[in-house]
Amino acid sequence: MVKCKNCGKEFENDRQLHAHIKAHKLKVADYYHQYFERRDKYSGDLINFKTKEQYFSSDFNDRRNLKKWLDSAPVSEAKKYCYEILKERKEKKDLEYSLSQVELRTLMTPPISYYNKFFGDYYKVCNHIGFENKYKKITKEIPFYPNLYEGKSIIIDTRETKPLEISDFPTIKKALSYGDYSIDEKCFIERKSLPDLIGTMSGGYDRFRYEIERAESDGANLVVLIENDLASSLVFHKLKRTFKKGVKTNPSHIFHNIRECIQEYPNVQFLFVKDRDESVRVLKRILFSNGEYSKYDLQYAYDNKLI
Repeated sequence: MVKCKNCGKEFENDRQLHAHIKAHKLKVADYYHQYFERRDKYSGDLINFKTKEQYFSSDFNDRRNLKKWLDSAPVSEAKKYCYEILKERKEKKDLEYSLSQVELRTLMTPPISYYNKFFGDYYKVCNHIGFENKYKKITKEIPFYPNLYEGKSIIIDTRETKPLEISDFPTIKKALSYGDYSIDEKCFIERKSLPDLIGTMSGGYDRFRYEIERAESDGANLVVLIENDLASSLVFHKLKRTFKKGVKTNPSHIFHNIRECIQEYPNVQFLFVKDRDESVRVLKRILFSNGEYSKYDLQYAYDNKLI
């Protein structure tokens, strides 16, 4: 049961309460601001209300304020905050694996770099909290061994409709079981434009999960390479010509599904890069790493120019 703070009337759930609030000529956001005031730890502004869960779990209105607060707060206080928010996330969501860079950057949480800054090693913190680590700390570029692949060709799936232009290495067309690109059929890269990603993680989500499961059963890794940077992808609803016709969704839903995949399937990574040209460069860095790519968080490596 939930009780209206304005009149004391009780309701079975939040939905009924929110419908009732209108009778007091209050918007839902105004109701929570009035009776459950929460303010941005850095700016002091009221926390923007989107949903009840978001409102009560947010300490900042945007990631810029989060980072400014972490940079200005006493180190002991910043360290405690970083530790507690990670611990709380694990307990609340019953997570098994340490959060990846994509997960951290799509939530109002500090990125891996702040954990490394405050604690030395993000993965040691995660281990202490009780996470299982899929990756290890990376301090130098992921190895690149193009000479190991002399005499081989990059395989491009026959169903790839807009193949990347790879001009400096042989390519062949061949039907792949999953993904769009491979070289040894152990690592598979699935290229996606931003509209492709939105369609896959909404209407095509169940089909995509089945593809990941088939790859997992075959002992194969799948890297979803998105030819659009993560920052702008997070606000795709504000971009022009992003949605495919008939797709109704929003960034919150799409990135919830992405985080769900990352936690559920240890054989999949999502990597957002600058553009299509950058996709070509990064694709080769991954395929020519002799399997080293699978040991590291690729988004963190990319964000820190280590791939």
